[in-house]
Amino acid sequence: MTQRATVHHRPNHSSPSSSAQRAKGPWHRRIPGLHVLKLKGSHYEMGRQHGEMLADEIRRGPIPYYRTYLERMMGRSGLGAVTPVAWSLAQQLVGTRVRAGLPGYALEAITGMAQGAGLDLRQTLQGCTMPDTLLWVASRMMQLRGVGPAVHHRLALGMGCTSAIAHGEATADGKLLHARNFDYHGVECWPRSTAVVFHEPDEGLRYVSIGAAGVLLGGVTAMNEAGLTLTVHQHMFTSRTKLGGMPAGVIGDRVMREARNLDEAEEILRAHRPIGCWTNLITDGKRREVLCWEENPERQVAMRFSADDETSPTNTFGYANIYLDEQLGETELNLYPSYWRHNLGRMRRVNALLAKHNGTIDADRMAAFLGDEGEGNCRIATSIGMLMTVGSVVFRPEDGVFWVGAGEAPTSQRGFVPFDLQGERHAPEQGTLGGGICHDAESSEAFASYRQAYVAYLDHNDTGQALRLMQHACELQPDQPLYQCLSGLLALQQGDGRTAFAAFSRALEIGHEHPERLAQFHLWRARAADLNELRTDSCRDYRAALGQPADPAVARAAQAGLRQAFSLRRAKRIDIDFTYADVVTP
Repeated sequence: MTQRATVHHRPNHSSPSSSAQRAKGPWHRRIPGLHVLKLKGSHYEMGRQHGEMLADEIRRGPIPYYRTYLERMMGRSGLGAVTPVAWSLAQQLVGTRVRAGLPGYALEAITGMAQGAGLDLRQTLQGCTMPDTLLWVASRMMQLRGVGPAVHHRLALGMGCTSAIAHGEATADGKLLHARNFDYHGVECWPRSTAVVFHEPDEGLRYVSIGAAGVLLGGVTAMNEAGLTLTVHQHMFTSRTKLGGMPAGVIGDRVMREARNLDEAEEILRAHRPIGCWTNLITDGKRREVLCWEENPERQVAMRFSADDETSPTNTFGYANIYLDEQLGETELNLYPSYWRHNLGRMRRVNALLAKHNGTIDADRMAAFLGDEGEGNCRIATSIGMLMTVGSVVFRPEDGVFWVGAGEAPTSQRGFVPFDLQGERHAPEQGTLGGGICHDAESSEAFASYRQAYVAYLDHNDTGQALRLMQHACELQPDQPLYQCLSGLLALQQGDGRTAFAAFSRALEIGHEHPERLAQFHLWRARAADLNELRTDSCRDYRAALGQPADPAVARAAQAGLRQAFSLRRAKRIDIDFTYADVVTP
């Protein structure tokens, strides 16, 4: 949030750029770890240019991956016999309805890309509309499970907020900085096809979007020539979705093409109804103002902050995937406590970092915030640079400069490459940001092994390889409790009770800052003991899980375990979530 601040104007040391100096488009260049494109013309022409220049990368990128992701996710959902029916519904009804909500210009652009890359248009549309389709399907699954409201996290939330924004007296030069981690599906394919795309439409403002090959529009992470930045946050655990609205990325793209200030941005956002539940964070770097736009299909809420606002307590703003508006917050569902704890942990962490460095924050410091690994003994619990951090950027919109993380996830722990929107170019004179780079070789290698295990498990269905990779991570960092937990879960899924029991025992020895995690470790060690036919030991651990703070699903599972031993058949059906090293429905 912001407060009244004395704005210190400093000289602009970026090299001068003008339209005459910009290379005429379209063009495609490679910078290590990044594709850089210039698109120019009509919506169809820009889509076709994107498709022609990145045809091979698009085939290996997130759009084909997303087309099949929903099917994989639903196959692991635990819906059993409902799964084929649910998938058929998603394909025939939901995806079709989402695509029907696309405005003509978005459909023209996607058609141009598919034709330029030689792709099937129907399949391409399925990949492009996956985020909103996923939200709708997830909300229906939550209704099937009868999940109750997520009210408990509101008490701890207060008015805290994770994107990181700082300006005025908070930054070293007074300029507004807007930093963002994009955490999403496609851990392997998105970073390897990251694209910085300069757009020059026939009608509208020039803007730059940071996405990946096949991600056409600028409605997720972008900055326009008027000095506005935009980042989008998704609210997954809410049942408030409604077909017939417009996909979020399309709405944001229109903001980038048309809005010159926050009033115009808000007018555009207010004129559209979304399908899912989203927050748009939009800043005006020249006026040093912030718009936090929270919405679902039933409610839209605008929160505005600026350096001249005497009622706001600070000149920084942090945001995670939790609504700040009370009424929107009441729609969030308590499906997954580990998710809420992590969001709260990230929120507190980023705001603590913003407060600690208030007055000295620069672009490199912002990059360091995005790469932060959190506090305590756990690499996952409060970390900002996460397994699914597939895109990272720091914007300085007042002069159109921005930096993009290039490399494997988490991209926030790689070097950030500098660019200039005004000149539509790589801007090495602005310097690479290295604040988020992890210099601990063992920690980096262990996290890389953890990431590779996730890809092996989810994308290649290779539990054995995933277990070997997690065991390697544990060898490198034996005191990481959730690495041990993941190793135990993978071993249990393979029916190896002895290895699983040892892994959960080690996790309990290490301990964890969240007592609910200790209850989980006891539950899973009890189940490993059941597979080893050690019923006395398993009952001891089931009781231990019930004897301390435990998530409701864990407590129910422990009570069931006291009544009946855990079986190998059930072990093979465990659906492991690598992001938080947990099982959503144990």
